[in-house]
Amino acid sequence: MREQKDLGLLILRVAGFLLVFTFGIQKIGWYWSALHAGKSFSSIGLAPLIAKMGFPIPVALALWITFNESIGAFLIGCGFLTSLLAASLTLGMAGALYTSVRLGEDWLRAALYLIIFIALIFTGPGKFSVASLVKSRTPQPPT
Repeated sequence: MREQKDLGLLILRVAGFLLVFTFGIQKIGWYWSALHAGKSFSSIGLAPLIAKMGFPIPVALALWITFNESIGAFLIGCGFLTSLLAASLTLGMAGALYTSVRLGEDWLRAALYLIIFIALIFTGPGKFSVASLVKSRTPQPPT
């Protein structure tokens, strides 16, 4: 039964890889292009939308979301720092859900990611993860 639970957690963590390859790489591309073109980060990517929604520090939030949906999501997929990064992604997905609803856009994807990352906050990565591998190779202190 434990193996089935760990397999289920692995499948949930695959959502991290899906997020990277559907949105994370795209967002990194925006900033990479802006950097090479000499454009201000406040004029590209999510920063203008974040400002329009009334959130504070739009450039910082846009960079944080880009980190979340790329490096953070990749690390969740691998099962490293899962609970911490899932909490960060949960906040980002709550913002995405709010924005989607407010703009009258499709909110379902943001809601599904929100639910997945909330679950991973509480469950952690499971046995089939980098964290489990590191833990198994770390010497335990004598009892």
